[in-house]
Amino acid sequence: MQKGSSLTLKKLIFKYLDVLHIRLDHKIGVLSIQSSDRISQTTDNLEFVAMKIISDASVKTRHIFTISEINDFLTILANSMNVHNNYKDYDDVYIDNIIFVIYKDLTENYSKFEDSLKLIYPRIILDVVSILFNKVDTKGRKIGVYGALNYYEEKKNEYNSYYDSYKRRNQQSLSTTISSTKINSKAIKINSLDHPSKGKDMDILLSDDIDANTILDSLIEITGRNRKDLNSSLNSLSDIDLKRLKDLCNNYDRLRKYCKLAMNEKEFRKEAEKDTGKKLGDNQLYHAVSSVKKVKVYVENVLDHKFEPDESHGINHIKHNLEYGYLLMGLIESSRKSRKLY
Repeated sequence: MQKGSSLTLKKLIFKYLDVLHIRLDHKIGVLSIQSSDRISQTTDNLEFVAMKIISDASVKTRHIFTISEINDFLTILANSMNVHNNYKDYDDVYIDNIIFVIYKDLTENYSKFEDSLKLIYPRIILDVVSILFNKVDTKGRKIGVYGALNYYEEKKNEYNSYYDSYKRRNQQSLSTTISSTKINSKAIKINSLDHPSKGKDMDILLSDDIDANTILDSLIEITGRNRKDLNSSLNSLSDIDLKRLKDLCNNYDRLRKYCKLAMNEKEFRKEAEKDTGKKLGDNQLYHAVSSVKKVKVYVENVLDHKFEPDESHGINHIKHNLEYGYLLMGLIESSRKSRKLY
């Protein structure tokens, strides 16, 4: 495909919507066409741009692809790779195997996925194909081709872990709100859903598995804040965020050790693998080191409610990537205990 105008891009969108059996007057079709009109730059890979536009439109309109549609989505992108052959310096068999593994995963497991994961699945596929094309995901993060499968699994696990906790938190919040509000009341505040723990006795929240003073001492050392301010912030947290801070404080000695080792990845890997009993891939090591280095930023942003969810995905990517690093290190506990993240 040669460089072309937005009209060429629009024709590709027409073509791919037809392959995906999505009508032009469907909300995805309308939004995709509108988006193509706003794109004026040219590119060597209009096929990928067209599929990204359709993917973004599906997320914004909350459209969940069927198994047939998502397979067609992957096929279009795979065929696009074959046309451009940007990966000629790599082992073609290995690249084909990555595509095959994703097809197999979709065939065997897609029907079992939560709708929240299905919703963003086109974006996960786009990221993997972007890595196979250009060695970067759609956000510009550099990933080697041979790390693409690890990346694919990590993305699935990140969203699975987040949405499980997100769903439970909102269910708990709704239950709390309903039980404490009169049926005829019209004064239910949105804040009560955002922070279900507010107003609870901190002694009850903090006494499950560690003394409250120990948690506060660790948080004081991490943030430099005083005890009164920390108590106030902790009282405003959701149960899941409070639990994650408790986990970090429970593992504070290990966290300090990793902070000291963060500049020496070889020693960091050695200690982490010894502590967890698991081998760390290069991408997993990157996540772990990055999370440890940014623990102060993470803790303060959680305390201050500064991790605002992205409108399209409903999550905060920075927060979730940091939490994934802590999960890999065993510094916080997964909300899906039965599902391994490494």
